[in-house]
Amino acid sequence: MRPTVLIASLALSLVPSLGRADRGALTLEIGPAVTWWQSLPPPVGTGSGISGSTYGGVAGIRYGLSNSVEVSATGFYEAPQAYAFSGVSLTTGGETLPGTLNASMSRWGAMIGARYVQGFVWRLHVGAEVGWNHEQSTKLDLVNVSNPSNPESYGLGLANSGRDSLIFSPLVGVEWLVTDHWSIAFVPRIEVVLGAQAAASLVLPVTVGYCWYVF
Repeated sequence: MRPTVLIASLALSLVPSLGRADRGALTLEIGPAVTWWQSLPPPVGTGSGISGSTYGGVAGIRYGLSNSVEVSATGFYEAPQAYAFSGVSLTTGGETLPGTLNASMSRWGAMIGARYVQGFVWRLHVGAEVGWNHEQSTKLDLVNVSNPSNPESYGLGLANSGRDSLIFSPLVGVEWLVTDHWSIAFVPRIEVVLGAQAAASLVLPVTVGYCWYVF
């Protein structure tokens, strides 16, 4: 056998079996995700946003309407993360108090959308999803930092707060079909929180998927 033929045969033997984004394919996927916020606004009061990272996971389902178009539904969760928002002003009892707001924040929600998919073993995903986002804030405490050497809590006893928003999420990434049924995907997305407290985050999920044909 010629060396070039032998090398080609060996390379093909190491490549996973071919897969397609065929019509009727149903894929379930789940995995961890890291979210980076460029400017996360304070949950109460007014003030500048801060950057930071949170950790959580995503789970979703995709269905192939055609050989290149899939519809999708995605749920996500971000575990509680402690933040300190400096320069916050909070009005309470007719008085506006300045300080640093400490808070533990978590987030969850769900989205639906569609994506364009092309490829065999390696598949390109380009699409967008829209949905609902809930932000939960606990352990709220406004701290008086007028004397930096001796910061003190105002002792306001702030109640937990929740905030619901619409979100829009464009996405682009790749999926590797390890076998005819199993795949690994890395499809980053930008999640734009709409409304009065607008914000944007970069979500980096790595998911494992299982696919079969419904019809």
